[in-house]
Amino acid sequence: MSFLNNDVIIEQRRYVLSARDKCSGLIVPGAFVRGIRHLGYRTNVEAIAELVDNSIQAYAENINVVFGFDADGSSRKPTKLAIIDDGHGMDPTMMRFAMMWGGTHRENNRDGLGRFGYGLPCAAVSIGRKFTIYSLPVGGRLHRVTLDLGSMGKGSNDADLEMVIPDAKPARLPRFVTDALKEAQPRGWQSGTVVIIENIDRLDWTTVVGLRRNLVRRFGVAYHKLLRSTSIHVDGEEVRPIDPLFLDPDADLFDLDGDRALALDPVTVLMDGDDGRVGEVTLRYAWLPPSFAATDKTRDAIGINANDRFPIIKQFHGINFTRNGRLIDVQARTPWTVFINNDRYIRVEIEFSAALDEAFGVTTSKQQVSVSAHMWDRLRVAGLNKAIEHLRAKVRTAKGERPAHEPRAVIGHAEKPSRAGIAHLTGVPPGVAVSDGLSILLEVIERRASDAKPALRAEYRDLMKEWSERLLRVGAGRS
Repeated sequence: MSFLNNDVIIEQRRYVLSARDKCSGLIVPGAFVRGIRHLGYRTNVEAIAELVDNSIQAYAENINVVFGFDADGSSRKPTKLAIIDDGHGMDPTMMRFAMMWGGTHRENNRDGLGRFGYGLPCAAVSIGRKFTIYSLPVGGRLHRVTLDLGSMGKGSNDADLEMVIPDAKPARLPRFVTDALKEAQPRGWQSGTVVIIENIDRLDWTTVVGLRRNLVRRFGVAYHKLLRSTSIHVDGEEVRPIDPLFLDPDADLFDLDGDRALALDPVTVLMDGDDGRVGEVTLRYAWLPPSFAATDKTRDAIGINANDRFPIIKQFHGINFTRNGRLIDVQARTPWTVFINNDRYIRVEIEFSAALDEAFGVTTSKQQVSVSAHMWDRLRVAGLNKAIEHLRAKVRTAKGERPAHEPRAVIGHAEKPSRAGIAHLTGVPPGVAVSDGLSILLEVIERRASDAKPALRAEYRDLMKEWSERLLRVGAGRS
């Protein structure tokens, strides 16, 4: 590891010497940064994933996403985010370049997760107006560099606004980071990097619970192949791998119950991209039994009867595109077919090497692919379209063989409460049909249940089960 670290530091210093005199006068700083803040990350998950990618590429074995709070503020909404890793760290001379857009010694590197040098600054400013890098190389001292966008707009115009990233200075970590490191690294922090985002003004989930839940679940899918070598925690909660094809026996939800995903044989081929580069592409397929996402296997996975697999099936519906082991996009449309709701029970993954980035149209932020016509043709030759139709046939057959549902009981003429009584209990306003009010109520309960933790989700299901049983008794003429 130390030999590897030395090689990395030498490479960083070589890059700094070659780039030092080239980084001036290319952009109008104020306008540029304002535009970058609107780069277009779908959510904070994708932005923070850019920083996790950097940590993985720095050979980190442990990555922690930590929330910080104002001393006199609420603990429900974080005011700081820290991404902490134990990778190889950065040489102090490299740190200010790492803050620049395009500043990387890995330019056009196809072996890891990043190659452009845009991820760190783009991700950080998309969430907050200030960010700091702390880094500790093996055998070195801790240094920091800060970029504060608070001065933007104070100049007479954007051309007069000079934004200078200072040189790295010796530093000490903030208290909330040292506390997190004591918990995560009990033997001491030997090397690594910490990125702290402050003056946060763009959080998609404004509470700790919502942010943590979405990061844990979506990181579990995006990094499910990489979590074998790198551990990720969010606010103390471990990110567990979740295979969107449900084929990995070590991943969560694989053995949630007795239903199992059924795989077709994977196909691996070498393909040439539009620019002549050659890379490896692996196509994986699976289909799911019709009861796979249901709690009660005799009924469809609708509403409260949907189990914990259903949100994954729904969110990662279509073709999952994985680059160098990291999921980056899901698309439900190809030139020859469109995935509809009935196709949720067929699972498709295309994993490709970064040598084919241009052919798959990987964006700078690694959130999206735009597959070229040439590559779609190559995928058809590899059997993608036939495999999709074969999976559809498998699911149709399985649904046709499924036992018919028992007829639902019809509510009879049992004594009904008055409309006024129902309105009083449910809050249905005058002029709104009670049936419409109950439908909306059920939708709210379903949404709350799907977003809740397992224990609370079980309570919702018990509630709905009791409700259903009482309806059946009424339908049978019993009180």
